[in-house]
Amino acid sequence: MGVVGRQFGLPSGPLGRIVGRFMVRGNADLNRWIVREIARRVSSPAVVVDIGCGPGVGLAALLDAYPTARVIGVDPSATMCAQARRRNRRAIEAGRLIVVHGDARDVADAAPVDVVVAVHVLYFLHEPQDDLRPVTRLLAPGGTFAVGYHIRRHMPPVAQRDFPAVGHRLYDSDDAVTAVLAAAGLATDEVRVLGDPEHPGGRLLLARPAA
Repeated sequence: MGVVGRQFGLPSGPLGRIVGRFMVRGNADLNRWIVREIARRVSSPAVVVDIGCGPGVGLAALLDAYPTARVIGVDPSATMCAQARRRNRRAIEAGRLIVVHGDARDVADAAPVDVVVAVHVLYFLHEPQDDLRPVTRLLAPGGTFAVGYHIRRHMPPVAQRDFPAVGHRLYDSDDAVTAVLAAAGLATDEVRVLGDPEHPGGRLLLARPAA
């Protein structure tokens, strides 16, 4: 009990590498859709940060969408950082991308940031109000915070069981996510849903620093 929750929260070792491959298969469509939706809102950001970048599929989509932007990926898992670097090696060599082992606090010097993305990260913030404040400080005035997630009832049964067993947080509604962001100084603009609302491929909440 809890192995799935621990590995998805912080992939490591051989099992972590398998989790990374699962993330590529399971989350690629959501990552790419989220980047397309962000691109409709923000046309030419100078700096983009992907918090919890995982195996780097979202980074690849951001690099394609924003060929002139400085892109930064950050993840607390060394295993995921290694996969992200391999997947986006050419962009790193070209100086378009850096991947940092850590969290939002470790890329504070990138501020002000036009766009911060966090896909399937919210569950693993055990103190979300505190953990999100460094994100708020990263954002430029009027910057965009794009949060990709599922609410509890749309998550796989194993995640609904194992995530809470190791202290991860699940959310029962968009309002619950909005409230957590508000406590961290972020104002929600809208929530978009990928696909059928009864069986969605994911959700996207777009927020900005509160006035």
